[in-house]
Amino acid sequence: MKKLILKTASVIAFAALGLAAAPSQAHHAFAAEFDASKPITVKGAVTKVRYVNPHSWIYVDVKNPDGTVTNWGFEFGTPASIENAGLSKADFTPGKVITLQGFRSKNGGPFGHAVKTTLADGRSIGTGSAPDEPGATKKPAGNGAY
Repeated sequence: MKKLILKTASVIAFAALGLAAAPSQAHHAFAAEFDASKPITVKGAVTKVRYVNPHSWIYVDVKNPDGTVTNWGFEFGTPASIENAGLSKADFTPGKVITLQGFRSKNGGPFGHAVKTTLADGRSIGTGSAPDEPGATKKPAGNGAY
């Protein structure tokens, strides 16, 4: 009876570990959603920031040549990678003007993956974190600043 209890406990423990690891396998590759052949640079006023895993998102209002405004959303790295790059939520308060460089989404909408963000104070920070994003092997070591 003791052996059966130990065996059952072991099976449950291994199953729990497998379930705990499953969410990390759902992470998508850069190439699944973004187009490396379509680089983009936009400058706009921050409207919203979402610090969520596995990717944070920032939204900016960008003025178009015809005077209309489009709200763009850009994927960033994880909240931890953003903080490790020296950024905080205070750097992205609504109304602050920033410049985002990255790549457009494949769906054609106003979305992208930001690999570099330039703040109003002139700091340029690496904000991408996908291992397969263009230039990923050339990323600087340390805090991510360029």
